[in-house]
Amino acid sequence: MSSSLVNSWHSRGAKYTVLSLAVIFWCASSSLAYGASLSISPGTGVYTTGASFTVAVVVNTEGESVNAAEGTISFNPRELSVVSVNRSSSIFSLWVTEPTFSNSAGTISFSGGSPGGYKGGGGTVMSITLRATNAGTPKLSFTSGAVLANDGRGTNVLSGMKGGTYTIGAATSAPAPEVIEYVAPANTPRAPRVTSSTHPDERLWYAKNEAALAWELPSGVTAVRTLLDRSPSTIPTKVYDQPLRNITLSDLPDGVSYFHVQFQNADGWGGVTHYRLAVDRDRPTSLILSLPEGADLNNPAQTLIATAVDATSRILRYRVRIDATEPFDVEDKEATGRIVLPALPPGYHTAIIEAFDEAGNSIIESISFTTVAFAAPVFTAYPEELNAGVIPVIRGTTRASSTVVVTLTPLGADFREYTVRSDSEGNFTFIPEQALGTGVYELSARATDSYGAQSDTSVPVRIAVQEPGLLRIGTFLVSVMSIVLSLLGLLILTIMGTLYTLRYVRQFRRRLTIESKEVSAMARQEFATLRKAISQYEVDLLDGRRGGKLTRAESAMLEDFQSLLSTAERRVEKEAADVEHLAEGTSSRTTNRK
Repeated sequence: MSSSLVNSWHSRGAKYTVLSLAVIFWCASSSLAYGASLSISPGTGVYTTGASFTVAVVVNTEGESVNAAEGTISFNPRELSVVSVNRSSSIFSLWVTEPTFSNSAGTISFSGGSPGGYKGGGGTVMSITLRATNAGTPKLSFTSGAVLANDGRGTNVLSGMKGGTYTIGAATSAPAPEVIEYVAPANTPRAPRVTSSTHPDERLWYAKNEAALAWELPSGVTAVRTLLDRSPSTIPTKVYDQPLRNITLSDLPDGVSYFHVQFQNADGWGGVTHYRLAVDRDRPTSLILSLPEGADLNNPAQTLIATAVDATSRILRYRVRIDATEPFDVEDKEATGRIVLPALPPGYHTAIIEAFDEAGNSIIESISFTTVAFAAPVFTAYPEELNAGVIPVIRGTTRASSTVVVTLTPLGADFREYTVRSDSEGNFTFIPEQALGTGVYELSARATDSYGAQSDTSVPVRIAVQEPGLLRIGTFLVSVMSIVLSLLGLLILTIMGTLYTLRYVRQFRRRLTIESKEVSAMARQEFATLRKAISQYEVDLLDGRRGGKLTRAESAMLEDFQSLLSTAERRVEKEAADVEHLAEGTSSRTTNRK
């Protein structure tokens, strides 16, 4: 191989090597750049000794979804001290280790997470309020940290940590302006004691711009002088030679004014009273409601941020109404603008906020948001079929360290609720207090975590409880035998009823035959008596006639009557014979036909 070819080969190899290394370094730098970071915000600041300031621990996920972070921050306790740590606006709702600090050791530690995960560029983990104790350039530095991906494996995706450096200067204060207080000569009146029916408390604000003031006049007062201005120490100049006991001030300006009053006697002008009048007649100009950045909507206890603008006095009170509940008041004496709401169930909510300034003027605004339920519990082990008399063991899983309410509902009956706890891994076990009776049961569960967040209700499952096999056969046979015995009893009753009916019919026929014969005999006797009576009537008529003969009409009448009587007798005898034949089981009509 020629030297030129070798040199060319080496030249190409060097190029390929450089290219390969460049690709490797580019891939490595790209993979390192893709990961979450922890930082202190703001990272710089200039403060004076004794001043307090607040910083936040912020996580930037760089597009990753993360569900936990932990870390330790160190500082020089000779330069800084921690006043408080606060996680109320944190993106995390579950805390393995609550944020803690040690001013003696100069450390701050935290470890929190969120089951729902977080993705974003500026999620607040917690806030830290610090006090500058000495001049210098103190630092807040991460000594350890981790950010875990929401990938089910807890992969640490932390790629960097950035602390903060601050400048603390010595405190300097400009001399306060000298206030020359009037010194009253000896034997002059004391400063007046002023009262007001419209503005009775100098510390409070009022929406009235007309003030009624009064005072008592001691003996010897020869004149009064007054003044109204913005200064708290002015000597009044308007003189009333006829001493006043009261005054009404109209059109007071908004803001803080001072009414100055002074008495004069023969020895000169006495002490001065400076009465404070705070007036605010206008309502706040604006009110903006919002949730904190990165608010965890799985948390049932939400905090609202109220940003109100009032040109004169502060906003120190809010009236809150959530959905259709009764309104309640929230005091904000420090004017932080934070409104902590009570625990809310999952769902859509509307909060109506009325903000009051110190004078009682108000402005109303509303905000809507949705609190989210975490995943429903899942039953992992339960019998679909169960023999009566056996107590089942039912297992499930949900959020760790939660309270689980299990609802057991027999179909067609009232439900019963049981409360169990899930362990640190989220597993729970439910065992009914007694064996279940036969029937179909429906099971469901709902969980509440340690922060009050609620889950959805689980998908119901069903358990069929029935008798054991042999007992079911015996029960079936008993059921069959009960039906057979019932039918047999019914048959016996039917036969007995039939026999009783036949016996009754025979007895009835026998009585009917006797009665019909008696009726027939009585009818013959009665008809014979009637014939005898007619014959006697005919004899009596003949005896009363001289000729011994009846008239034709009388003879015809007697013959017709005899004929009718014979016809009636035959019909009665015939009907009596029919009844007698019916009782004997034969039909007289059939006999007649024959």
